[in-house]
Amino acid sequence: MLAYREKDNLIHKLHPLAAVAYISIIIILSLIFSHPVYLLGLLLAVGTVIIASGNFREWTPYLLISLGMITVIMLVNAVFVQAGSTVLFYGPRVPVLGKIRITLEAICFGIGMGIRLLVIVSAFCFYTYAVHPDKALKLFSKFGNKSVLAVTLSTRLFPLMIRDVRRITEVQRCRGVKLDTGSRWQRVKNRLPVINVLLLSSLERSLQLAESMQARGYGSGKRTCYTRDLWRPRDCLIFSAAVLSLLTGIWAVWQGWAGYTYYPRLESLQLNDLKMAAVIVLALTVPTVLSWGWKKWPLLKSKI
Repeated sequence: MLAYREKDNLIHKLHPLAAVAYISIIIILSLIFSHPVYLLGLLLAVGTVIIASGNFREWTPYLLISLGMITVIMLVNAVFVQAGSTVLFYGPRVPVLGKIRITLEAICFGIGMGIRLLVIVSAFCFYTYAVHPDKALKLFSKFGNKSVLAVTLSTRLFPLMIRDVRRITEVQRCRGVKLDTGSRWQRVKNRLPVINVLLLSSLERSLQLAESMQARGYGSGKRTCYTRDLWRPRDCLIFSAAVLSLLTGIWAVWQGWAGYTYYPRLESLQLNDLKMAAVIVLALTVPTVLSWGWKKWPLLKSKI
């Protein structure tokens, strides 16, 4: 696997059900919340967990790409949605759009939706680099082992092909083949052997996989497991904290605290908003606290 790397910390040692539930609840909360304080709290929680898992370097490209997308969303929303009462800038008249009118409410709405996008992207980044894909897919194997097998092979195909391309190109360069110099036609011609070898290696891998599945008796009887993931106290704590944050978020939405009015004028912040947001953030940062204690105190590591 090219994306996932096993690391010696509590986040990577979690049961896949606890990790997937945690990520799913963050995504659900980000979709039902529109209040910027709640969205910033979710971003803070998932960011601290990513840092605790040792994947800050992998998270950086996602942040840069997301910040660029947030800027585009903010500009497009400010130009095309001219609602709001706090006018910051009057521009020239543009065909179809009319007179440009940029308001503070439109900019803040674009920033809020951009933060929601950043939370969702960060959650998927956390899933990519901190949750073993085979273990996550194995959770659903009891409900459809053939479908899970197809999904597993599909998700492994692209990373394996990238690794093969790198290996083959390195061999070609060692043989003196110039892959990046010459005319365009010459570069294409020099890369044709790479494609041929890649096709042959893919066919050989598929035959080896079929022989391995036949030798293990795939489809001949009831499915068995060679290893099982243990459900430990840390998984129970993190799962309970994630469920608590979900219930708190649903209660906040029910009471109208998680919503926010951008138009025609920005709504003022209420104390109840901050209280419920603090509860959700504290619940979602339980993995970070446990990971810190797991590294610092061997006794806590042995207990959880």
